[in-house]
Amino acid sequence: MQITCAHCGEQSDKPTGAVNRARRSGSPLYCGRACFGLARRKNKSEALRREEKRLYDIEYRRKNRASLKAKKAAYFKRTYDPQKAAVERKKRSSKHVEYCRRTEYREWKRQYDRRYRAEKEYGEFADCFLLVMDIRNECLSQQSDYEIRLSKGTLNKRLKRKRDYERSLRKEPETGPLGHVEPRQGGKNGSLAG
Repeated sequence: MQITCAHCGEQSDKPTGAVNRARRSGSPLYCGRACFGLARRKNKSEALRREEKRLYDIEYRRKNRASLKAKKAAYFKRTYDPQKAAVERKKRSSKHVEYCRRTEYREWKRQYDRRYRAEKEYGEFADCFLLVMDIRNECLSQQSDYEIRLSKGTLNKRLKRKRDYERSLRKEPETGPLGHVEPRQGGKNGSLAG
């Protein structure tokens, strides 16, 4: 049966069944696959096609994440060369060092490490631990080291222990605010040790 191509306008021969089927469904008829493909793309700009491809790729990667990851790992294992990789790393090392010296990176890294250690050691209680540490740091910033040790009773602790020990070993009486204090002998309530 003779038809007119919907894209190029040329006459062409098609089977009667194909023509009837296309007319029933309201589909246009084309002389060949080339015209069919060109007609489909006719109204799409380069930017539109790129955008459709980008969206398709996103969806494909989401659906096939595991298989793509396995393929990439296999490819990396096949093609990895330690010597080449070392040379490439060496080329970029100066830039990496400069990047790591930036104040923004240092601040980010400090926060990242703090969070990482808290989650590693405390798991689901990491936020509680971080809050406690913030409170502790705020309290420590309010007092000097001397005040903290004085409030804890740890100021000169070693020296006090040493003096108490030496005092317990002396044989001569000590002079206290009320006069001579005799060394205590015996057990409880002044009784002699047996």
